[in-house]
Amino acid sequence: MRNGKLYTPEQILPEFHDGQTIMLGGSAYHGNPDRLITLLLDSGVRHLTTITADGSIPGRDIARLIEAGRVDKMITSHIGRNPYAIKLYEEGKLDVEFCPLGTLMERIRADAAGLGGVLVKTGLGTEIEENARLIDVDGETYILATPLHADLALVHARRADWLGNLSYYGTCENSNPIIAMANCKTIAEADSIVEINEIGIESIKTPGAFIDMILCEKE
Repeated sequence: MRNGKLYTPEQILPEFHDGQTIMLGGSAYHGNPDRLITLLLDSGVRHLTTITADGSIPGRDIARLIEAGRVDKMITSHIGRNPYAIKLYEEGKLDVEFCPLGTLMERIRADAAGLGGVLVKTGLGTEIEENARLIDVDGETYILATPLHADLALVHARRADWLGNLSYYGTCENSNPIIAMANCKTIAEADSIVEINEIGIESIKTPGAFIDMILCEKE
């Protein structure tokens, strides 16, 4: 019997299915859930939609899924550092929905909070505005950025305890705490798994209530 929210790779594998929408934490190859991405690759699932801060670089994190042909669509802020993703996009083999990074994070937060969306000015006067709903508030025009929902969220933390409380280190904090709040099943990996109360209350950035499973590779 497992302790708390700790699960083996074999127990997590059944959570992956063809056609899922999956959020992945991390940005600029910092704080990416690399072991969970490897597990996702091992599962063989295809036709994924991914929601990530960026498109990474060849051979790293989310890029490995793209290179393996597992991703049909990306919702992300940019793919400029990934020549392979750019090539697929230009050839019409990869659907990419571009979204400014701040707006992307707020759309995820809106879903977590049960909001109908957030009003933003970023993107006004650009192609982002073309298919967007515009809202007038006291004479000011805003874009209604709708919530982003996923089937799974995968995040990386510095430390996790058995109840799912997470702490992060440095820039690895980036998008992980927001994505961990996503209104879906959230699976975390951590550099180390510690005892209850070993993470100080002031260091907990993601309360365990947001986490459903923690990857534990050792019995």
